[in-house]
Amino acid sequence: MDHLHDPDLDEFDPFDEDSGIRCTTQVANAMFVTVSKIAMLVLIFRLLKHLQIPIKLRIFLHVAVATATIAWFSPKKILSLFIFHLFSLISLACCVNKVNGYKVLAFNILILIAFQNICRHAKSEEYFLTIRGILMMHIMRLTTVAFTRAESTIKRMSFDQFAIYLEYIYYPPFIVFGPYTTFEQFVKMRDGKRTRFEDELGLIVRAIPVLFFGVTLAIISSCHFEFFEPSSQFTEDVLTAMSFRFSHYFVCLTTQAFVIFLGSNVCISNPLNVEFARSPVQIVVEWNKPFHTFLHEYVFKRRFFNSTAYNVLLTFTVSSLLHGRDYQMTITLLALGFIAYSETVFRKRLAARYSMCVAAKPCPVRANRLICKHQYTTFSKRTLLVNLFFMLLSMYHLVFTGMTFTDDYSATGYPFSHAWIIWGTHYYSSFIISIVFIVLSKVM
Repeated sequence: MDHLHDPDLDEFDPFDEDSGIRCTTQVANAMFVTVSKIAMLVLIFRLLKHLQIPIKLRIFLHVAVATATIAWFSPKKILSLFIFHLFSLISLACCVNKVNGYKVLAFNILILIAFQNICRHAKSEEYFLTIRGILMMHIMRLTTVAFTRAESTIKRMSFDQFAIYLEYIYYPPFIVFGPYTTFEQFVKMRDGKRTRFEDELGLIVRAIPVLFFGVTLAIISSCHFEFFEPSSQFTEDVLTAMSFRFSHYFVCLTTQAFVIFLGSNVCISNPLNVEFARSPVQIVVEWNKPFHTFLHEYVFKRRFFNSTAYNVLLTFTVSSLLHGRDYQMTITLLALGFIAYSETVFRKRLAARYSMCVAAKPCPVRANRLICKHQYTTFSKRTLLVNLFFMLLSMYHLVFTGMTFTDDYSATGYPFSHAWIIWGTHYYSSFIISIVFIVLSKVM
């Protein structure tokens, strides 16, 4: 679980009452300016894809335009370019020498945290939060290249291979919002066959509704308090968590629209599968699929420990470290990992004990047929009721983990005690439920 580089949807000045229309207009205008810049890059590189450009010129275009894009979106242009290219130079030097991908990942995280500490001492926390998303995506792509190179059987890297890596790392449309794509997904998108004008138009028709939906969610995220005043603390917590999720969906759906237009079938996120998740495990997967793919492929799947619990803990720890030293994000991700793990263990035991299809993940479907050996299958009444209960519980977990992302410290970073204080107003209920699930899974 994670979110991409989010624009500051709360940067607008506080409004008077009944100012919803003004808020909507300002947010929509700000989103249009941001999205139109990325859309221009996407259109340019979609057109360049159909031109037979020499490889050296293509690399130059990628690096030059990516550099200009970072400067375009960053408040401190020179510093942003320096740190971005510093990551590139060190990691690419490691890749040439086939340094282990884990070392590259760990070293990049250390540089990120060191850079964050420098920004903190310089009282530039807000700047770091602005550039963090770009650097996080960059680290993930550099790590992917390191793993790809380390696992290659070719000892000496050719210029053409190095050029493909540079294209992948410096692909301008993906620099700011992402998304992260695997190296194979990028090559497939780059080498996609040229399509007819009707097909290009079809891609635009598919992308526009996704983009419109994303901007709509951004407006709701920023302006919901202008239209609806919460009547209780719980309602306010629900709206705060919703605002956090909807700002994330804006980024995901915006990048999804651009990915569609670029001719890729990579799925970024499915908001409905998050809002109405079968379990917290589905939330983790659907929240940001490319990010989940990266963590699953290069951390969890590698099985550093024999214990699943330890591997889950390591995966969520790496996920949090990719955000730098962020107490709020760290404890939230670890909390979600604990919640997801405890419910998964309990539901696995419950499914086996009562022969019901109620595990955290549904039974597999093969050849359009559900493969379920439980006595009470997916559509039996008791199974539906149990799964409905867990879906409602997942919706509450979304509120519990998201209600801590208030506006109080969003510009400078949250203190360690912030989340614990807010969770205390709910009596740490999600943690208590999770502990009960673990106990029950042992005694059943």
